[in-house]
Amino acid sequence: MNELVLFEVDHHVSFGIHVYGGDREPDFLQATSLYHPDTVQRSLEHDGSGTEPGLKDPDGNWDLRPHASRVQRVDFSTLSTWHALLESDEVAIGQSRMVYTVNRSTGAVLERLAAAPRMSQVGLLFSPGWHEKNDRTKGFFDADWGVPESWDSAILQGPHLYVGTPLYKTPNSTMLHKLDWSATDFEVLPDNAIPATSYKPRGQRQAYDAAYTYWQTQGGPVAARDYYRLAWRSMWAAGNERSLIPAIIPPGATHVHAVAAAALPAGTSQDLVFCAGFMSSLLVDAALRVVPKSTIPPSTVGRLPLVMDTPLRFEVILRVLRLNCVTDAYAALWSECFSEEFGQDSWTCSQGETTVQLADVGREWTTATPLRRAVDRRQALVEIDALIAVILGVTPDELCTIYRTQFAVLYGYDRQSYVYDANGRLVPTSVLTVWRKKGKQITAEERTATNQAGTTYVYDPPFRTLDREAGMRQAYVEFAQRLASSASNAE
Repeated sequence: MNELVLFEVDHHVSFGIHVYGGDREPDFLQATSLYHPDTVQRSLEHDGSGTEPGLKDPDGNWDLRPHASRVQRVDFSTLSTWHALLESDEVAIGQSRMVYTVNRSTGAVLERLAAAPRMSQVGLLFSPGWHEKNDRTKGFFDADWGVPESWDSAILQGPHLYVGTPLYKTPNSTMLHKLDWSATDFEVLPDNAIPATSYKPRGQRQAYDAAYTYWQTQGGPVAARDYYRLAWRSMWAAGNERSLIPAIIPPGATHVHAVAAAALPAGTSQDLVFCAGFMSSLLVDAALRVVPKSTIPPSTVGRLPLVMDTPLRFEVILRVLRLNCVTDAYAALWSECFSEEFGQDSWTCSQGETTVQLADVGREWTTATPLRRAVDRRQALVEIDALIAVILGVTPDELCTIYRTQFAVLYGYDRQSYVYDANGRLVPTSVLTVWRKKGKQITAEERTATNQAGTTYVYDPPFRTLDREAGMRQAYVEFAQRLASSASNAE
């Protein structure tokens, strides 16, 4: 990648040098995600000691460090793993698309993911949503900012969603450009909140309802909008903090085709939520990052790993529900998925690192059901990452290597930008700037800021960053022990 501008082409350009041989069994060396030719030579001579490099180094610079693990041998066995991840049975193994793994740990993780069952096993039915141009031209909806009267009139776009987070952002009334959105403050989010949208239904409502996705089932056609759906941004966010961005959306809502969605009309709500847990994990996101793409179609989602039979099932479901069930529109989903086992669960972090008890929930949805503070929502995602790693048989070292080497932006944010105050809130940049200059001398006025939702907070010290690797390792140990205990009790 020409990020160092060594060559007279745009710095975004990726390119490769490939040496081809004659007709023979595949057996070659591969190195990817490189920024300087010298890294290749030194990696070929490296002894394999030390931490495996990734996209960026610990200081946030493009990672030029050599390492033997950068150079991976690709043979027919490797191609079989790539094929299991990417291709259907109609494609010969020798014709599989290439996977671009930055180090050998990533390759080892992919082998485990390739051996796992696929998400297609549960029978997801997919909806592409409205075509943002063509269906608008047909008169089904038009550009018009405002808060819909009900979810039946809500037309969602990609920025509405983030990982495990519906209602992540809402468009501003100015609608100047694609970045003209404001983040939601879940602490003050009303129970009956519906997000503002940039599009509104137009024309006869009967035609609008009839034109949206219907699925053919054994019981006849059913409307996609009648179901809770697992939605994700269908545009691939290459090089961002996260690339696979899923959340659960409620019945009634539609979305444009920059979002895709799936439901389980013949399955259970618990199964859908469990699928959301896998799609929300770093490991599953990483499995997609190693294959260049522009979109995430249903065929790709169907090939994602999913292990349904696990004693850790309810641990995943509880955390996904507390992240996604942010308003009373999710009350039915919460009740359908509720289990008395939730009451036996607990956070894996030390006491005082979160602001609420994980198991402090009841069968009925209430204002206290969703996780509202940033530190609690972060912890739920950290524990989902550890849970999925345990379920898939990925080691904690491998999980942390994937995080450190495949998610350079998230890794950098965790070390510099994501700073939490004593109340578990993310400290805004305006306050951080002053704090980094003045330290303990910062005044209460300088610690006060109004967020994009219009809420003013005084951010209380101590301010701290949180170690995601340490959190995932701690959670991994706890969940591995729970899994072993379940196996022992079963005997």
